[in-house]
Amino acid sequence: MKKILLLLSVILLTGCEYISSEKKASSEVNYKKNTFEFKENTITLTNGYIKMSPEEFTSRLDSLKTGSPKLKKVAIEELEKIQAKKVDFELFVHEKNIENYVFIYACDYFQLDEDRAANVVTALSNQLKMESTKQKVRYKRIHGRFFFTPTSKVVKLKYLKAFEKEKKFQTEYIVASKSGGIGLLISNLENVDFESSIKRLAAK
Repeated sequence: MKKILLLLSVILLTGCEYISSEKKASSEVNYKKNTFEFKENTITLTNGYIKMSPEEFTSRLDSLKTGSPKLKKVAIEELEKIQAKKVDFELFVHEKNIENYVFIYACDYFQLDEDRAANVVTALSNQLKMESTKQKVRYKRIHGRFFFTPTSKVVKLKYLKAFEKEKKFQTEYIVASKSGGIGLLISNLENVDFESSIKRLAAK
């Protein structure tokens, strides 16, 4: 147990969260050509996403007249959480809706088997519940899974955060290979998780 807790602490500090697989299918989207480069990785998002600075992101969230103030505060805390990792990252936001955004950040590689991954996701889910309680929002895990390609190992955790009638869908990915890895935090109101895009990225 001590080894599992130590492993979880290391993973959380570097932003790498590994999870067990489930059979539930994820949301799919039709991609238009809208690609971005991050550390020699090509990320494909739907049309309308643009690169944005953290300062502009915070400013536009602060000036947003619609939506839940609680969930806007959660978005700012997520930015601060990424910045606290002290790693390279980039932020992409849908130009028509500031509440649809993607963080992409550098992440170390960790070798985990299925049993260890299952233990880590349980601890991570508990941490997110505690975090949501602190934020005074509801948390619901939707699903977790992992999949493999010849070059990468990908883990996924999808969950929901809500306050009163407002809700946001969030998905975290780690794409890991022996040469390193990247993490993604995807947050939007339309239940889009970009799984097909991540699979194409991992297959390269």
